[in-house]
Amino acid sequence: DIPPSTRSPEHKVPPSTSPSQALKATNTMELILQDIQHSNSQIEGKISEINSSISSLDRKVEVFTKRLDTTERRISDAEDMIQNLEANISHLQEEIVKIQGKTEDLENRSQRCNLWTVGLPKGVEGKDPVAFLEDWLPTFLNLPEMTGKLEIERAHSTFMPRPKDSERPRMLLFKLLRFRDKEIILRQARNVGPLRYKNKQIYFFLDMSADLYQKCKSFSEVKRMCKDLEIPFALLYPARFQVDFKGQCLFFTSPSDMENHIKIALLREKDDLPPREQRTRPSSRSE
Repeated sequence: DIPPSTRSPEHKVPPSTSPSQALKATNTMELILQDIQHSNSQIEGKISEINSSISSLDRKVEVFTKRLDTTERRISDAEDMIQNLEANISHLQEEIVKIQGKTEDLENRSQRCNLWTVGLPKGVEGKDPVAFLEDWLPTFLNLPEMTGKLEIERAHSTFMPRPKDSERPRMLLFKLLRFRDKEIILRQARNVGPLRYKNKQIYFFLDMSADLYQKCKSFSEVKRMCKDLEIPFALLYPARFQVDFKGQCLFFTSPSDMENHIKIALLREKDDLPPREQRTRPSSRSE
């Protein structure tokens, strides 16, 4: 309390609150409480909706987790299966290569007694090519010991129309009864040299599969190189290239391997040669 003596003239005692004002304040507080309760009920409804959404998401995540586990297990099983299939495929590929090699070998062995002759005039064999060849080959190759002894199982020309004089001559394929007779014919054909019959160049070739022919053909450049370098060589069955190089008998199944070996050996030989003596130039300085 402020003593009367110290009270300022401006200081006044606040008037007391009237009953109407108190009632009005009470109503206002009730309205505020109602608004708060209404807001709380709305918030609780939203929270319940959020909780239900979270529960739904939890269920979905659980389902997705189960599906993911199933997918990972299936992927793992598929990877294991793929590894087994790859191993089986690799094994089958190796078996196929072996079978192809055996098939090619059997095919070439079945043709080992066959020979091709190229260059015969058209129609000279007549209607019986077997009889013609049995009578013609010993005389043409100068093999009197085979006269009356040469036996040919069958013979036929290629299934093509008869060529004209300007076209490539037709080939005649015949099968000998004995392999030794084929070797004698080829050897004699090489020894005699260029063969001609009725102004036609005659050639004899081995009969072989298409794959073996391509393998033998791949050595063409190597043969030319050996001829240029005067290196003795021979192409053996099946597609094995033999060379007598520097006193060694070498065998190759790949033309590139043989070519690289020869080139490397020649380069080493060149590097091992002693250097040439350098000639001293005469001095051009006048005394």
